[in-house]
Amino acid sequence: MQIEQESIYALLGNNGAGKSTLLRLMVGLLKPKSGTIKIFGKTLTRNRKQLWKIRQQIGFLFQNPDDQLFAPTIAEDVAFGARNLKLPEEEVQKRTEWALKAVNLLHYKNESPFNLSWGQKKRAALAGLLVLKPKLLILDEPFANLDFQSIHNHIKIIETLRTQEKMTILFTTHHLFFVEKWAQKVFILKDGKKFYEGDAIKGLSNPKIKNLLGSYEQIEELFQSFKKSSPP
Repeated sequence: MQIEQESIYALLGNNGAGKSTLLRLMVGLLKPKSGTIKIFGKTLTRNRKQLWKIRQQIGFLFQNPDDQLFAPTIAEDVAFGARNLKLPEEEVQKRTEWALKAVNLLHYKNESPFNLSWGQKKRAALAGLLVLKPKLLILDEPFANLDFQSIHNHIKIIETLRTQEKMTILFTTHHLFFVEKWAQKVFILKDGKKFYEGDAIKGLSNPKIKNLLGSYEQIEELFQSFKKSSPP
């Protein structure tokens, strides 16, 4: 699997295919039994010093924002990463304000993150990554459990950051609409192994991939069969 810098890459596969495992391997949360992982040309190892340097370039957004939010206020939560880098406090405050403004949560900075809606929590967790100014942003199911307006805001924020900060985006999703409209390339897993890697549009039009991942056409056919079998 090779991800080009400043690209948008979708990681696909059915439940249990290994998507979340692969993401955790990429940030060093899990140790590979074999093979090599390189991030920006540097081999990912369990060496704490080396791992620390690589992790400073990666932002990992968990599927559940409650797995990332822990501080009494949003501002403290977002500032944690910058303080962990031992940046001057003036720079910490500057980055925190910039990150909160980027996700439209600056006016909530003194609120508890646990009083936010799900969509707001997602944005707060994203802000906590942005203060690190990562080169690679990994998003695990970023659109799950969001309403349409929240999805719209989320995509707008991420795309603006990608172009302005020249970030590389890797995301997982079960909604092929986002892959078709947003991703440039896809990597598809089946039972922990590579099934396809390449152009997103070409991949999603492949009959074998449609059969593996399913499609909206299958859902439509299912509902049509219900209507035909229902009494008038």
